[in-house]
Amino acid sequence: MGFTRFDQLLPPQPVPGYGLRTFRPGDEDDWLALLRTEEAWEWDRARLDWMLAGGRGFMPPSGIFFATKDDRPVAAACTFLYPDEAPPAGELGWVITHPGHRRRGLALQVCRAVLGYIRNSGYSYAFLKTEDFRTAAVKMYLQIGFEPEMVHPGHPAWWAALHQSLANEAREGAGGSLPKAKRSGQRSDDP
Repeated sequence: MGFTRFDQLLPPQPVPGYGLRTFRPGDEDDWLALLRTEEAWEWDRARLDWMLAGGRGFMPPSGIFFATKDDRPVAAACTFLYPDEAPPAGELGWVITHPGHRRRGLALQVCRAVLGYIRNSGYSYAFLKTEDFRTAAVKMYLQIGFEPEMVHPGHPAWWAALHQSLANEAREGAGGSLPKAKRSGQRSDDP
């Protein structure tokens, strides 16, 4: 999914009872514990250290945002910057909220913080990668202003089904079902 609507980006809003801050040295263990709450992800300290060292791409520590409860991370999103891409791009990555703190808008706020960081770093394009079974997250990304990018042959049909499902949900005013992934773990941007 791609994002260019930086002129319409809302700033993060306070969530009562929670704070918002950037990464600090010493946050690694709490961040790792948070990342491990997602069953589909496999995280260990070596992988986190590799990422922090730039193994996957430039990830500035000041572009890692946490929603906190009692100053401990309970939601997170991070920034990767790719200045040599055409066009230069920022990536919103590893968005997660602890299961005990979901449905409070925390992911939305850390995503807005990352996108603000990308904008303030001089970028006019951002993207994210997600799995197509993460429909709640996809709905949030659409709400923020991300748009579908059709990079896989199955994307047009999946997005058409998603948009139809969202329209049905809006008409019914309840939780309509969203399209299912063709196979578990299929990323919406990967074959």
